[in-house]
Amino acid sequence: MNLPTPCFFLAWLVALSVCAGPAAVVRVEGRGFTVERFDEKARAFSNRDYAWTGVPPVLRGWQFTRVDGGGDPVIAVTPEADGAIFLATTPGRASHDDKLVGWTLVRDWSFFYSTTPVATRVRVFRREGKAGQRIEIPLLGWTRCLVLAPRLSGAPETESTTPDFGSVPGVVIDHAPARLKNYVGCPSIAVLADGRYVASHSFFGGGPRRGRTVVFRSQDRGASWHRLSEVPGAAFSTLFAHRGALYLMGVGPRAAVTIWRSKDGGATWTEPRDHQSGVLLEGGKHHSSTVPMIVHRGRVWRTMEDRGAPGRWPRYFRPFLMSAPVDADLLQAKNWTMSERLTSTQKWLDGEFNGWLEGNAVVGPDGNMANILRVDDWLGGHAAFIHYDEAGQKATFDPTRDIVEMPGGACKFTIRFDPVSQCYWSLVNRVDEGIRAGRQATCVRNTLALISSPDLRAWTVRATILHHPDVIHHGWQYVDWHFDGEDMIAVSRTSFDDGCGGARNQHDANLFTFHRIRGFRKAETMPQGGDTAR
Repeated sequence: MNLPTPCFFLAWLVALSVCAGPAAVVRVEGRGFTVERFDEKARAFSNRDYAWTGVPPVLRGWQFTRVDGGGDPVIAVTPEADGAIFLATTPGRASHDDKLVGWTLVRDWSFFYSTTPVATRVRVFRREGKAGQRIEIPLLGWTRCLVLAPRLSGAPETESTTPDFGSVPGVVIDHAPARLKNYVGCPSIAVLADGRYVASHSFFGGGPRRGRTVVFRSQDRGASWHRLSEVPGAAFSTLFAHRGALYLMGVGPRAAVTIWRSKDGGATWTEPRDHQSGVLLEGGKHHSSTVPMIVHRGRVWRTMEDRGAPGRWPRYFRPFLMSAPVDADLLQAKNWTMSERLTSTQKWLDGEFNGWLEGNAVVGPDGNMANILRVDDWLGGHAAFIHYDEAGQKATFDPTRDIVEMPGGACKFTIRFDPVSQCYWSLVNRVDEGIRAGRQATCVRNTLALISSPDLRAWTVRATILHHPDVIHHGWQYVDWHFDGEDMIAVSRTSFDDGCGGARNQHDANLFTFHRIRGFRKAETMPQGGDTAR
């Protein structure tokens, strides 16, 4: 018979010294977690291959709530009898203190989850619980908070598999239930010469469809949609119609700048194999999004970024401009030219400039090309304005005047110029300071606002188009759009209620939706909520 070691008895003595009473058996409820055995080398998170290490012997064999790192689980616990309740997390900010009121650090208990090249320390907290007392578990940091107990009863709420889109604004084009971990990304829309609409989105996340783009068509001006095709390997891509063909341009396999062409309106696509068939620029780990393709001075223009600067996301992005003659074969790499690349520094914005990305190619008021980029900073509300010479080759940026105030500038946006109103327009995630809930601006996507500017520098909020009071699980983001007569038509990567448990969070969208904003130029008289009629 194997006898317990002296270290095991010592661990139990430590446990008794830190607990006012025995650890409670806990009933757990909510969503976004599974109940698993807590042990050395056990998998720590559902969405990462990290493992627990350095687990104190007293805790081995307990159970814990495994969640997605960075996810938004909803967890509540109820002790079955009086006793100590335990959670574990990685607090590190002063803002975490309020969320841990009532919890006491167990100084002798801590462990790690393994990452490369370091391991992250996780600390254990406890509080005394009364039988039948329901306690909400807070969310802290990327680790969130896991519940630890000798035994956890209960299970996550079961989710329906029958979708219900009755409350979703607009027209649902596609649905990706959160449980499948195929999240909707990079929405794009184009209008063909015959008036039909074509729309696309990619998939990201841990599901099997990651790294694919799916294409849809509408023959009734967005009232209904049917799926046309799927483009493997396409990401961060924009649809655009040009000289009788439909193109999809973005990032392909091995992070190469890639373009696909369809001569039948999106039903079939070319296969990029080399520099003669759509692989335009290799190396550099390229990145982009659904950004505008525009024609100016006899050339087609588009922005891109590479990851050539030092640092982490989004510090490592270096934006640049690509262009090709309008009458050239766009699948030939030799026909494309690139501008110089620029690197940012955190010193800008008084040390708050984290990076720039997902820029818009626009014709500036001076008639030259410009790149208006999303700026990642905590409070948000800024965009970066890069200027180019007449040839679109030399780039200039002055941080003292070219970081401009722009509502919603922390999240991706699309800008287009309207010759009718002589204004630039965009749909942005304006941040409502009253409900941002202490979140970084890039994580607040629950309000979609229509804005305009005469010069790309002074922006006016014209109307709130869509809004939901919840910032955690609701959002309209990465919205791409076009003018359609007096209207604006748009597609969105949408996080919303779907009858199947909703979105994992505001970022990991479960819906691809179409919207029509009627009479957008008169938006100053539009009631809040806009017109997104089917």
